Amino acid sequence: MPINVALLKYGYHNFSLTILEFSDVDNLMSREKHFFDVYSPEYNVLNTPGSPSRGSGWRHSEATIENMRLAANNRVKSPEVSDKLSAAQPNGIKVEVVDLETNTSTVYDAIKAAARALSIDRRYIEHYIYLNQDKPVLGRYTFKFINSNDKKIEQLQKTSKKIEVTNTKTNEVTIYPSIGAAARALGYRQASISLYLKDNRTKPFKGIYLFKLV
Repeated sequence: MPINVALLKYGYHNFSLTILEFSDVDNLMSREKHFFDVYSPEYNVLNTPGSPSRGSGWRHSEATIENMRLAANNRVKSPEVSDKLSAAQPNGIKVEVVDLETNTSTVYDAIKAAARALSIDRRYIEHYIYLNQDKPVLGRYTFKFINSNDKKIEQLQKTSKKIEVTNTKTNEVTIYPSIGAAARALGYRQASISLYLKDNRTKPFKGIYLFKLV
């Protein structure tokens, strides 16, 4: 499975970037081969040190890239895909997007659907809504939840414990509406932050963050 497909299927929070070893340039090939033999990575397109174009990655032709872009746009805009995205929204909470440049309002069946339509990361939308921001995203978009049954939104807010996150390097303090929201914003697994809180740890998480339920 290509890495780009795996990221979408399993979520970015289930992947991490780790430096296995620092090596001299003269030993790069041998050390790279060593780790290939040890871990047998499934996501590497070129898994033999010294392969042609090694270091520049796999390159698609411009025609192929354009075809892929058009195909992706058509999939997102098709009614079939929209219906599937709507069905995948677990809480049935719709999102209203207001475009301040065109003065138009559009309702999407999920945050993911709105993010795809606007070609932005869904975390922009989550931050705007959950952190009660008032500055338009990208200087253009505002968002809010709408639902025929507002009790669903209220229930979600009541069942989520707010978490205070302190960046020890910048001394910046941010309060998120839930552990999940903090995990998504910081790019870490929710389970890792939950374990940090459960164990009452005092050492900064990843050497940077302190967490506290509020």
